Amino acid sequence: MTGPAMFRLPPEVEAQLRRHCQEQYPDEACGALFGQGDGTLAPWAVTGLSEAPNEHGDDHRRRYLIPPDFQLQAERHAQATGQDVLGYYHSHPDHPAQPSEYDRVHAWHGYLYLICAVRQGRSLDLNGFALEEPGGAFTAVGVQDPPPALR
Repeated sequence: MTGPAMFRLPPEVEAQLRRHCQEQYPDEACGALFGQGDGTLAPWAVTGLSEAPNEHGDDHRRRYLIPPDFQLQAERHAQATGQDVLGYYHSHPDHPAQPSEYDRVHAWHGYLYLICAVRQGRSLDLNGFALEEPGGAFTAVGVQDPPPALR
């Protein structure tokens, strides 16, 4: 990354994300994030999300897997609406909103990853991350306040 990564998340999209994560508890929820920006030159501006099925075959409580056909549909939706797939979100049931090694190994450089901690069915912390370089470490992504006209 060339500068400090930032993202914007409208309250209504955050509420939808948190609701989805709570509804899926005790399993991990997951989905795609839509919007514009690259996180550095222009903040990732999340404008919407799409809830994905968690198709991890072994342990839905500790892992998630977004199916390839969902990813293709998300890309098509983004293209049709003049947006990009900015990244993905998932929950950590009864664990902190910090990426695991599994999350890092399966992440793609250039994408925003939001992790929502859900403890006993209630969403808590929501943190953003991005890979510093392909195969590298995660770095925290800061939340940028919306412009005054949008507050």
